[in-house]
Amino acid sequence: MNHQQSQTVFLRRAIELAVENASAGQLPFGALVVRDGDILGTGVNTELRELDPTGHAEVGAVRRACRDLGTLTLPGAVLVSSCEPCALCHATATFAGISRVVYATPKELATALLGTAEDPAATLLTSMQQALRALAPEQVVHVPTDGDSLPFERYATTRLQP
Repeated sequence: MNHQQSQTVFLRRAIELAVENASAGQLPFGALVVRDGDILGTGVNTELRELDPTGHAEVGAVRRACRDLGTLTLPGAVLVSSCEPCALCHATATFAGISRVVYATPKELATALLGTAEDPAATLLTSMQQALRALAPEQVVHVPTDGDSLPFERYATTRLQP
């Protein structure tokens, strides 16, 4: 399997995690930390369940990988996300020494599918995200992936059920 194929496999797994999380009534995000073709950690968004604004899938995947490996840094690892990472997730990857982040769903599609209203905090977070991107434009890469909207579609259907 070449690099592009393995990247696609991992992106699809992140999307599957996000769909499973949405099916459980949680926010539709999933992530993996991968190095040399091995999954070091996985995460799903736990904000609603744990009432934790830092409970992002990417943060969870990095936490799990670091704990399981007994380290604070993950050099050579890639963070694979079902959705474009926010400033918190981008910074977490950087703190952990992860030099590359790939994601399936662009923020604009996620926002449109979730129907998220812009508020002052969201606007500030978007500005922070853009600033981080400008500092390291090669670090975060969008990889179009079939099925990238599935987690958000599942989330919409589970939120509508009584």
